Amino acid sequence: MSEAPRKKVTLNYLRQKKASGDRITSIGVYDAPMAAIADRVGFDLLIVGNAGPMSLFAHRDPTTVKYEEQLFMTQAVSRVTKYGFVVGHMPYMSYHLSKEDTIRNAGRMVSEGGADAVKCEGNRYTTEYVAEIVRAGIPVMGHIGMQASRRAEQSGFGIKGRSAEDAVKIVDDARAFVDAGVFGFILEQVPTELSVYLTKTLPVPVITLGGGQVSDGIYHISGDVVGYSAFAIPKNRGAFVNVGPIIEEGLRKYRDECLSGTYPLAENTIHMQADEAERLKTLLAGRYGNGAT
Repeated sequence: MSEAPRKKVTLNYLRQKKASGDRITSIGVYDAPMAAIADRVGFDLLIVGNAGPMSLFAHRDPTTVKYEEQLFMTQAVSRVTKYGFVVGHMPYMSYHLSKEDTIRNAGRMVSEGGADAVKCEGNRYTTEYVAEIVRAGIPVMGHIGMQASRRAEQSGFGIKGRSAEDAVKIVDDARAFVDAGVFGFILEQVPTELSVYLTKTLPVPVITLGGGQVSDGIYHISGDVVGYSAFAIPKNRGAFVNVGPIIEEGLRKYRDECLSGTYPLAENTIHMQADEAERLKTLLAGRYGNGAT
């Protein structure tokens, strides 16, 4: 029995998965090769988060990521994606200054970046800008819990919502995002009890990253999944393969063979036909003398 032909993932499809209890699959991708592979494998959400510029451009803090960097990565992903729902992250200060700038920047992520939706970190105070994006007809995914661009405010990258009081604040923020019109959430680095509560009580999909097993879907970063990152992979997330040593081995062999003179291989060397090589010597001798021949 042949499989049904794949279709482009839509918001209605994601909502149906939430309603039926089917797990939503998602992955963070930042370049065309990885996005093409992920789309062939089959993920519902291809998310171009701010971990991309941090990993590939070596930003140690997401607050230094430029809007254009995030836009270029979204373009690379969207150009090779046929089926996955592409979500472009809105970087730090791209939706905080004014409602006009907010709509303009979100619109560019869709019209120029090719994203199907944008993703915004924040809290209940950010939702007035999120609501403006939604009113402009652009789907928004929220990002709550640990938020990289709010690292200083949140005192680091660790688990958020450990205490009951802190967890209540995250719930308040999540409900404010829902009221603003988001279609779903990334819920990052929170205790599983909080994931369970939000998954069961919110009407939109809740996708967890480091938030336990009970959720509407799981999110992981492709570089961490395959062990390809400039930074250490968080221990609580895990890698499924480790291509770093394989890449290092390949580069080392290439370098060593360049130094030894065995690369490129003799059988792969390109030669002129003998008569053309003789003509070349004659032409060069007439123009530059015999020194080069």
